Order: sequence, then structure tokens, then C-alpha cells
Amino acid sequence: MNEGGGRPRGRVTAWLVAGTIVYFGVLVAALSLWGEYDEGRFRAIGANWFGAGAEAAWPDGTAGLARHFATWDAQHYLYLSQAGYGPGVKSNAFYPLWPLAIGWGTALTGWDGVVVGMVLANGCALGAWVLFHGIAARRFGREVGDLGLVLLLVFPGSLFQRFVYSEGLFLLLLMGLWNGLERRRYGWAGLAALLLPMTRGVGVFCVLPVLWHWGVRVREVGLRGLGWRSAATGLGLVLGPVAGWGVYLVLMGAWTGNPLAGMEAQRHWGAHAVGNLWDVVKFLEGFLSPTSWHDFRGSMLDRLMFLLVLVALPAIRRLGWDMVVWTYVLAVIPAMSGTFVSFTRFAGCAFPVFLGLAWLLSRIGSRDGRLRWGVVGVVGVVGVFATLHGVLVWRFVNFRWAG
Repeated sequence: MNEGGGRPRGRVTAWLVAGTIVYFGVLVAALSLWGEYDEGRFRAIGANWFGAGAEAAWPDGTAGLARHFATWDAQHYLYLSQAGYGPGVKSNAFYPLWPLAIGWGTALTGWDGVVVGMVLANGCALGAWVLFHGIAARRFGREVGDLGLVLLLVFPGSLFQRFVYSEGLFLLLLMGLWNGLERRRYGWAGLAALLLPMTRGVGVFCVLPVLWHWGVRVREVGLRGLGWRSAATGLGLVLGPVAGWGVYLVLMGAWTGNPLAGMEAQRHWGAHAVGNLWDVVKFLEGFLSPTSWHDFRGSMLDRLMFLLVLVALPAIRRLGWDMVVWTYVLAVIPAMSGTFVSFTRFAGCAFPVFLGLAWLLSRIGSRDGRLRWGVVGVVGVVGVFATLHGVLVWRFVNFRWAG
């Protein structure tokens, strides 16, 4: 693809900061006027998952307005940031880098865990969005970069990047790896590759785009032309996600006495399993068996979001085969491993999907005499995304299932 210029990074950052202020200003105002927090579900989940010691481990800020920002998985991260991992803890299923960051932030600042988590999440998300826009605009052109960023921001599953979830950190590390590969800044890429598996399980599969990148490099210059230093760098990058996974296992062994405690804790959810990745029949049956418009299992919305990935796939292919590999790692693997459970949330980090949609919409608008259809397409997609985003935010902050 042709390189294109991007908008000045400072201007993009300013718009994103202003948008974040407006986003939470509107949300807080809405909660003060129309909050329907599910107190019963909060108590039931607390008793079932955390036991009698949960309240002592959670920060004080989980009362009042702050409780709206500490629902679902945020509870587990806040719990782990204070109580830590241990034998038999159900929250062991969650990966450690994010709760460690919250715990360190709380210790350094003395702030409440919810506040620290919100500041860190939005800081990580802001950095990720700026990087995403810069890389996309440089490689695919400003129009694709601008529109891709807008689609990413309003996508319904992207809401979790703004709350006490690991999505913001995970996306930042993804952008660090992608930027490092694109600009051959392999030190930063290696650090991101090491940390990704300690943030989300799918992070270990980021070895695939790294392998693709170095396969292309070898094809371009040959093994002899690569040189021993570049070969060693490539090997180190490929081993980065594997090493990160190894560090995760060592940490879990030290904390719980069992390196596999995290994977064993997944049985409490009964959703994600590595074996699902090659159970194609189960995957297809799951896709064709929605049971509700949006719930933990059987969500029609999750299946529609996967269908959107398939629609965008030809455009993603036009952007480059490396984008297809990224899509497999960030969209197909989560969809298959969990049989679509929480797929809308996972898709919020599948950045090639937004670039593919942006490219497709920009192509419609660039054809002679069809500009208005391009505008209609953009407004329609952004409008649908934004509406669903608003609905899921309302559900999330009031302790109803959002993803």
C-alpha cells in the first residue's frame, strides 16, 4: 500500500483527550439522573466468586458512584490487585500484568484501586489509539487512518478499553508490537511481545505475526542477506511471546504452587478452552445457535460481530497478508476458543477489522458519482456502532451483561 501522511500527533491526542472528557462527563451525568444498578447481581456474584473476604480485599471506592466502574471482570482485577493470587482462588483465571499494574499504582499513589484502574486504562487506551492512528495513516493513508480510528472508538466492544479491564493495556502492547515490526524498532517490539502473554492468553499467539514478518524479510533478502545479527534479532522476537508465556507459568507456580492454576481456574467459567480451536463442528454449531440478543452465552450480537469480521476480510486482505494473520490471532482464535463468548469485547482489539472497514468505506466514497453513498455508508456504520456502544455502556455500568 502507498504511504500517506497523517495528522499531527498532538492534534489527534488533543481530540482524543477532549473526547474522553466528554464521554465520561456525559456518562456520569447520565448515571446521576438514570442509574439502575443491579444490586442483587452484585451481591450474588460477590458471594459466589470471592467469598466472605472479598469486601476486605476490594478498595473502598467500590461504593457509591465508583461501583458503576467496577463491574464484572473489573471486580476480579481489583480483587487480585489487593489480595493477589493463591491456591484455589477462582480469579486465578485472569492474567497478572493488569492487576499487578493496578496494585503498583495503588501502592505508589495511595489512591483507590478503581481510580488507579480508570486512570491507567484510559492512559493505555489513549496511547494505543494515537499509535494506531499514526501507523495506519503512515501505511494506508490519512483517510483510512482517520476513519479507522473513528470506527475503533465507537465500536461497541471498545468500551472496555476505557474501564478497569485489561483491554486498554493489551491494545497498547499490540500497537507497540505492530509499530515495532512496521518501523523495525525491534527492541520495543520484543518488550511488547514478552508482555502480551502476561496480559491476555491470546497474546502468546502473537508469535504468528512475528513469524510472518520475518518470513517476509527472509524472502526479500535471503538468509545470507539477513546477516547473523538480524537473524538473532528475529529469533529473539519469535521467542518473545513464548518466553512471556513461560514467565507467566513461573509466576503462577510461585504464587499458587501450580503453574497451571490459571488454566485450571478457567473451568469455573466453562467457556474458553484450547481444544475448541480445532473443534470446527462445535464452532459452526455455536455460530448457528444464538439464544439471546446479548448474554454470556448464545449472544446474537457476538455472532453478528464475527459476521462483520468475515465481511471485512476481503478488504483486510487488500491491505496485506500480515493483516490477515493479525485478524486470525485477534478475532478468529478468540471466537473459536470461547465459542463466541465475549466476542464483541475481544473484537475491540482486532485492529485490522477497523482498517478493512475504513478502506472499504473510503473506496465506496472515492468512486465517481458515488461520494454521497460513501457518506451514507460511513454515517450508517458509525451510527450503528455508536448506538450499540451506548447500550452496552449503560448495561456495563449498571451490572448487566455487556461482554
